[in-house]
Amino acid sequence: MGDSMHFFMAFKPPTATKQQRKWYVGKDGKPHSHLSQAWLKAEDDLRAHLEQHRPQKPLEGPLILSVTWCFPLKGHDDGDPWDTPPDTDNLQKGLKDIMTKLGWWKDDSQVFSEHITKIHSRIEGIRIDIEGVDAL
Repeated sequence: MGDSMHFFMAFKPPTATKQQRKWYVGKDGKPHSHLSQAWLKAEDDLRAHLEQHRPQKPLEGPLILSVTWCFPLKGHDDGDPWDTPPDTDNLQKGLKDIMTKLGWWKDDSQVFSEHITKIHSRIEGIRIDIEGVDAL
């Protein structure tokens, strides 16, 4: 196995995603969009927490990424599935884009396998596990 990292970021995970854009009609009469304020705040929060765990140099080679999004209990038991929005793919896209910008890896295409879980949790946050793979 190559490099590996395992950590938990304890904070209220964002429910805003990069795909939530604000649309408007420009002076040219054409539709335009910009990132929502909710996503911009979520991006800042994610960046601040990820920065604390960033590797000293970009991870190399193929990677397996496992992420567990731990949302509030909201009347559920600890560990119950979170089966409401946001969608896992939308959550993951923003997270990986930020990790790429921060230099976690050269490109997020290095992630060849992913596992994404959303649960209700007594402790809110995001658990990230990255495994480097030398050869299969």
